[in-house]
Amino acid sequence: MPRSTLIRYLLVSLVILVADQVTKFLIVKNLTENQAVSIIGDLLYFRFIFNEGGAMGTSLGPSWIYTILTLAALYLIVRYFASPNSDGVFTKISLALILGGAVGNLIDRLRFGKVVDFIDLDFPDISFLNFYRWFTFNIADAAITMGLVLFGISILIKKKKEPGESAPDKQFSQISSGSS
Repeated sequence: MPRSTLIRYLLVSLVILVADQVTKFLIVKNLTENQAVSIIGDLLYFRFIFNEGGAMGTSLGPSWIYTILTLAALYLIVRYFASPNSDGVFTKISLALILGGAVGNLIDRLRFGKVVDFIDLDFPDISFLNFYRWFTFNIADAAITMGLVLFGISILIKKKKEPGESAPDKQFSQISSGSS
């Protein structure tokens, strides 16, 4: 991958990382643990919590397990970006989102031994699953989730791939170059 192209994707990761760390810094500085501030009625709160587990309430064990898994994922993403055979734009953007989010949460784990979460968003209740309020998360978690969804989509559409380029990647290339 050309260096200028790599820099564009790393810039996406850097924007996610900076936004994540700045918002977490502001939360830690201005709220006490478990304190909540209503932003939009009952729909959105900023609620400062420490999360020793993973995204969406997962619990694979102690925080160090997540640290090891994160380091392994970071290694694979960096290897992917270093590979001359890396896939299209969709895949690269998805991995850049995951990279930025993973580094953001890794910094928290190394600094605090757990992750700072603060976005407490209420979605419609799903009572048959005993799901009444979304898990508290952060910008890094949102970026990782969006990246995983995009990555999944890129895998699914790879079957409909034209030689050398997938359909969304071709459309994205046309949009960014101004052609239609």
